[in-house]
Amino acid sequence: LTSNICRLVISLLGLVTKIPRLAISVSRLFTKSLLMSVFTCSPGYLWYLQVKLHPTVNLLQDKGKLMDFLLRRRDCKMVILSVCSQILEGGVKGSLPVVATVFDKLNQVYKEYLEAEQSYTVAMESGPSRGSAAQKRPVRTQAVIDQSDMYTHVLSSFTERKEVSHKFVIAVLMEYIRSLNQHQITVQHYLYELVIKTLVQHNLFYMLHQFLQYHVLSDSKPLACLLLSLESTYPPAHQLSLDMLKRLSTANDEIVEVLLSKQQVLGALRFIRSVGGHDNVSARKFLDAARQTGDQMLFYTVFRSFQQRNQRLRGSPAFNPGEHCEEHVVHFKQLFGEQALMKPSTV
Repeated sequence: LTSNICRLVISLLGLVTKIPRLAISVSRLFTKSLLMSVFTCSPGYLWYLQVKLHPTVNLLQDKGKLMDFLLRRRDCKMVILSVCSQILEGGVKGSLPVVATVFDKLNQVYKEYLEAEQSYTVAMESGPSRGSAAQKRPVRTQAVIDQSDMYTHVLSSFTERKEVSHKFVIAVLMEYIRSLNQHQITVQHYLYELVIKTLVQHNLFYMLHQFLQYHVLSDSKPLACLLLSLESTYPPAHQLSLDMLKRLSTANDEIVEVLLSKQQVLGALRFIRSVGGHDNVSARKFLDAARQTGDQMLFYTVFRSFQQRNQRLRGSPAFNPGEHCEEHVVHFKQLFGEQALMKPSTV
């Protein structure tokens, strides 16, 4: 490019004005490097480029190249997020490949930062090695667009737009999750929650069921709790939630609470036995739940179950004072008589 053409192009972009004898490749300025200063050999001027990013958004139609340019600039975060929102404004299915390209470029930078941060953490934990220079903590630049940024500034507002097809909304959300998974970035539960709320809002319960059945949405306690809250709208959500909690294998207490809240006392008792927690579980919690059902035979069954546990563990069916089951013992006597109490077995 001649210096005159270069001056004209850069002036139109709002980057700098009236730069004499400037010979520089505009394409390089855009995509190749973080070029912020220019030196002209004759007459020996050094120019500092204070780049105005907003005018470039509408000048570059190729959003992939636009992202390449923005990701190499300072103060780029809000402009990048604005571009993401702009791309989604059309709500056209044909723009999904463009959306995928943008997400991949953002998550590549995001992944590189996470890896650098992890390497720094490992190095700090292992301590400095002899003869090696101290590792510097990676700097988080504005080019790092994490899941919280996308959720807060782009995706949450995008899902609320009535004029956009719900199919396109779901496709965009799943595309972002796909990109995160492809870059081996753990997806935060609030993104999955956004998918579920969007599906429920449009009564797409069959799709929700498929996403959960085929583990498109990863298991988590917050997600299971959200499913529980949907039971009144979608009854199968209760069982889907329990299945998810069971797969987590670290949510046994939550499963018991869910079953007891649904007055499925025997189901809760069977579950806690299946995971080997019967010996340590609170008897009072189960007796409270059984009594609240008003089913006398259920209360009898649960009461005798814990008497048998006490006999096996301590050699006596009586409850310890610390278990605070005195009122339930009195209630049992009132219903079935003192003779119904289990007697200590003699060996």
